[in-house]
Amino acid sequence: MQILTIISAILDYKTAAIDVRERFSYTSTRIREILGRIKATEGVSGAVLLCTCNRTELYISGENIENLNPALLLCQLSGVEEHKLLMPLFNIRYDSESIFHLMEVACGLQSMVLFEDQIITQVKNAATVAREEKTIDSTLETMFRLSITAAKKAKTEIKIKAVPTSAAERAITELSKKYCFADKRVLVIGNGEIGRLCCKKLIELGSNVTITLRKYKHGDIIVPIGCRTISYDERDGFLSNSDVVISATTSPHFTINYDMVEKLERRPELFVDLALPRDIEPGISQIPGVASYNLDRFYTDFSVLNQKEVSEIKEIIHHYFLQFEKWQNYHREARLVNNMNRINVNY
Repeated sequence: MQILTIISAILDYKTAAIDVRERFSYTSTRIREILGRIKATEGVSGAVLLCTCNRTELYISGENIENLNPALLLCQLSGVEEHKLLMPLFNIRYDSESIFHLMEVACGLQSMVLFEDQIITQVKNAATVAREEKTIDSTLETMFRLSITAAKKAKTEIKIKAVPTSAAERAITELSKKYCFADKRVLVIGNGEIGRLCCKKLIELGSNVTITLRKYKHGDIIVPIGCRTISYDERDGFLSNSDVVISATTSPHFTINYDMVEKLERRPELFVDLALPRDIEPGISQIPGVASYNLDRFYTDFSVLNQKEVSEIKEIIHHYFLQFEKWQNYHREARLVNNMNRINVNY
């Protein structure tokens, strides 16, 4: 009987700097294209691609695919020529290691912000996209479903200590230790979840916040209470009126580039980039009087404060891992019986 295998390739903030991670950051359209290409690979029966600001993870299942290298696949599909240099940055996991890792990811144990809220939704969305593209098989479907269930149980039952709930909150909290946001004029570029979370935190700190909007449709755009708004296209002219600029969009291009800032007589003193691919051109940090931060500047290991809680979450993960093994064994036995029945019919 052919052997069903699960293989995963993991690239995250622990193994790769932001300039490498952004090369494997994809739009939703590109994710769907990549899934289709991978699903067409010989032996592959399922593929799910999880892509967030801090990680790109490819999960593949299939029969007799032990020699398949998912990191090489991603490099090839991403047009990365120097794959021999970048492939060692990926962690390759097989079967039970892949399952445990995904469950830890869903529970927030592998996040830059420990136990973050957003990761459950991101894992769920990755499975949804694969389902829509018909690239998820029963093995990955069960694996992702149990991982999400484990994460929900952990979130409901385990109470953690002194940990921000998002990268946005973490960034603002850390910056506020060395920078006073009270009465500062802050421009937030991007009206997505991260941008709105930044606005909420900044208003609590007493900032005068303006957020950009790309378009306005009644009931479609949520503007945080207390924020002024400008059109996204007005951001260039608004820079000289700002003390701080925070950008958190899904744009494939820079929202703020070097020339936009360098030409200003009065410049914002602080730029914070919470996007991947990056929104703010890195060279801005070379302009005199300007400080610039990206996602990698805000990592803190909170697990030391929550060792008991981490242990309890791992117990939950172990319970759902055993459920997956039970499901897998049942289906393996069912396939064996079906194969035996076919042989008997042929005789």
